[in-house]
Amino acid sequence: MQEQDVGTDWRNDFKNLTPSEFFRKNKQMLGFTGKIRSLTIVFHELITNSFDAAEEAGILPEIDIELKRVEKEHYILKLKDNGPGIPEDYVMRVYCSMFAGSKFRNIQSRGQQGLGCSGCVLLSQMTTGKPARVISCYKENGDIKGVKMKFQMDVKNNRGILMEREDYPAESTGVCIELQFKEVSYSLAEQGAFEYIRRTMIGNPHAKITFRDPSGHKYIFKRAADIVPILPKEVLPHPKGVSADDLMTMAQNTDSRRYKSMLTSSLSRMSNKRVDEISELTGIDMNKRPKDLTFPEAETIVHCFKKMKFMAPPTDGLIPIGSEQIEKGMKQILKPEFVTTITRKPVTYQGGVSFIIEAGLAYGGDSGRVVKEQRKSEIMRFANRVPLTFDAGSCAITEALKSIDWKRYGLKDLDNTPLTLFVNIISTQVPYLSTGKQSVSPEPEIVHEIRQSTMKLARKLQKHLRAKKAAKEKEKRSKVFEDYMPVIIEEAAKLGETGVPEYQEVLAKVTKRALAELLGEKVEEEEEEEELDAIIMEEVDERGYAVDGNSTLDSFEEDDVDDEFED
Repeated sequence: MQEQDVGTDWRNDFKNLTPSEFFRKNKQMLGFTGKIRSLTIVFHELITNSFDAAEEAGILPEIDIELKRVEKEHYILKLKDNGPGIPEDYVMRVYCSMFAGSKFRNIQSRGQQGLGCSGCVLLSQMTTGKPARVISCYKENGDIKGVKMKFQMDVKNNRGILMEREDYPAESTGVCIELQFKEVSYSLAEQGAFEYIRRTMIGNPHAKITFRDPSGHKYIFKRAADIVPILPKEVLPHPKGVSADDLMTMAQNTDSRRYKSMLTSSLSRMSNKRVDEISELTGIDMNKRPKDLTFPEAETIVHCFKKMKFMAPPTDGLIPIGSEQIEKGMKQILKPEFVTTITRKPVTYQGGVSFIIEAGLAYGGDSGRVVKEQRKSEIMRFANRVPLTFDAGSCAITEALKSIDWKRYGLKDLDNTPLTLFVNIISTQVPYLSTGKQSVSPEPEIVHEIRQSTMKLARKLQKHLRAKKAAKEKEKRSKVFEDYMPVIIEEAAKLGETGVPEYQEVLAKVTKRALAELLGEKVEEEEEEEELDAIIMEEVDERGYAVDGNSTLDSFEEDDVDDEFED
């Protein structure tokens, strides 16, 4: 039987894509979609990289950014920082190799994937064909060395191609990078690059950023705090948060000689006693070599983990911004009439991943966003100090804040209130919904914690608004009393056929005494009622939700108590 011609052999078309080739074809997975968003993501990646480098070296970050417009949708971006610099041998690896970096650890970090800077260079090359220019000044053997380089990315091989190189006279450490971009747009809108910098300063009050926009206007965002954040520690995975595949990977890469030592050295909250317990429950010999671990055995061990009770994962690897620092940042940028902040206790999601929720609320002043000359409310979402400016609709933070009944706290029209809501999630494993890292997965435990923290702040705002309203009414009543008292005294004098007394001095004493007697009692009652509200809500926080690291959601909801209290 004659064979039919089925065309080219498929084996001739079988190829391997490097990470750079993959993201060149799928740049939207890096967040580069839309003209405004693409430029904002570039700012995000370069700024966070500079922050991380400076903080690891114990330096207060200071960044100078200049954005020049060459023509419509064509810009030159220059960013200079005061970090420790990058040794010459690593410059092109940092900026030209996808999935390369120092962040592939179980540690709290702004970046987690090693894609940021190289993604920016890739976008620049794709849209302009221009090379990247970098000046890096770094310390080596006690001396400061400088190098000036021009290079392009070899997409096919996921590495850099050096075009020019020369020594650079260095006086201090730091990195300066210059990139060109087309098909991007600078905007002052909520999702633009300027707004990204503004929000960054609230979450990072220890930084200073100087920004020159395409019109030549210079903005200086001063630091509100002079404390370099404490560096987070790398933490071991928790038994409740590992899979069978994770155990197999540990077994293949461990230096331990037995299952027992591998588990105790690779997992947190795992003691020799717990390993012996696992051995009894599973029947697996814990003295075997880790490299002999089979997948069925790994599955059995993980299944055993799920049934056992462990201490909550360690939280010393989580370093929150801190309520005081958040308040300083909000005051510096928003200049609010009222501000309150909170940092919650660490809890877990999915049984074994620790996280902390921080929240802030600012009212009045420059809080909110201006839309057609009217101030409206705004939500500032953060993850490990980094602003999340896109994909708000699918984010756990948005979902949690929208689910709150704000009328209960005295805000009848939230959208048209000059209010800024700040929420930051701190974790070694922030559950992002995509590689663009712009929205957080709505895990039930995360949503619940955000609701709890924000409602506590809302009650403080409610108390402030009540006090403000009471003071306004008191002032109004005082004015009415003072306006009509002279008339009453004059008319009384006529009826009594006596002269009008010098009443100004008497009036001051009478009005103060009268107002104190008339209004004092009512104000005290309102204050007592507010204090009772606060006490009841504090009890709800303590009894309605157990913060023990292992427990997550409880059937007891704070909203239910609010409903009963109002009824």
